[in-house]
Amino acid sequence: MAVKSQFPRTFESTTEYASLALPLEDELGRLRFMADLPGIPRVLGDGHYGRSGRRYIVMELVEGSTIASWISAHQPVSKPAAASVIGQLCEILDGVHTKGHVHRDVTSNNTMVRPDGKVRLLDVGISVTAGELNALPCGSPGYAAPEQYDRTAALTPQADVFALGAMLFAMSVARLPYHGLEQPLARSTPAFPKGFRAEMDEPLRSLGLAMVSVDPRDRPDGVAEVLRYLRPMLPALGTPVSPKATRPDPTTPYRLGFQLP
Repeated sequence: MAVKSQFPRTFESTTEYASLALPLEDELGRLRFMADLPGIPRVLGDGHYGRSGRRYIVMELVEGSTIASWISAHQPVSKPAAASVIGQLCEILDGVHTKGHVHRDVTSNNTMVRPDGKVRLLDVGISVTAGELNALPCGSPGYAAPEQYDRTAALTPQADVFALGAMLFAMSVARLPYHGLEQPLARSTPAFPKGFRAEMDEPLRSLGLAMVSVDPRDRPDGVAEVLRYLRPMLPALGTPVSPKATRPDPTTPYRLGFQLP
């Protein structure tokens, strides 16, 4: 089990302390709303603890490595492994988007790969309903889509497509798009400085650049379309394990035909 709890009470009044638990309450509601989706940790229980009424959620513990630590151990990540991570996340996010939500914070720190190679998506705490105005800029620098900095923008699943593209470059070239540039970005702003050479297989590189386009309309039309582009790059069923395979190996579910995500 993993327990996520409100911080201990110090000098807050009872009313103020209860109000500070609202973000945790919101996350619990989102987790329950997505309870039927594979690839997202399950809620096992919740309640209040002690005299202060400290709020907590008990969740499924996901064993394995964050994608961030996995990248650090295996940089640069091979094309089959990178495609497999993004492919599995596309399958998870397709369920999130079908339910009408945008995750808003898909990053290498909010995703994990289990020992069996299956990828899991964590932290739905700042997800929003698709089409909702982005009243409060939110997300992780480098992974947040440009529209997440625009208070007048209605967020769509295209924001998560951008984050997946950023993760693809983090795995492949250890560089996030638009690094060091201030918002807002012009539609023509290149994702990488002139002269920077992304040493990637061309189809994967082209897909990644489309995914991180500044304008959401220039990106692939949702994670299902990203997955269609990725299909030829994913390991085929029955493909033998590579002697250079990472551990954990995210290609395993595709090679062995495990149910995904």
